[in-house]
Amino acid sequence: MKINVLGTEYELKEIEPDNDPTLAGKDGYCDSSIKLCVVDAMNHYEAGMKENLADYKNSVKRHELIHAFLYESGLDSCSSWAQNEEMIDWIAIEAPKIFKAFKEAGCL
Repeated sequence: MKINVLGTEYELKEIEPDNDPTLAGKDGYCDSSIKLCVVDAMNHYEAGMKENLADYKNSVKRHELIHAFLYESGLDSCSSWAQNEEMIDWIAIEAPKIFKAFKEAGCL
């Protein structure tokens, strides 16, 4: 899938971890050098995993796309907070709630 990130086209892929060594031990990654966001396809369930994999996978997609947005806006290289995984996670987790509030307020 192609995603427009501040005017730059990124490819967003869901891949099985066995098919991408870079994904090993991760749920996703963003490679800004080739404009690619990769997320574990999460087509398998194992004990101890999140029950709602679809919801979690969407959160991981948002997380990796936020990395892309921060890179394309120039913040990735000049701001420590923009590389902070806790901040990226916070934005990825809270974005749907923020967008809902914006929609309710009529300010989107």
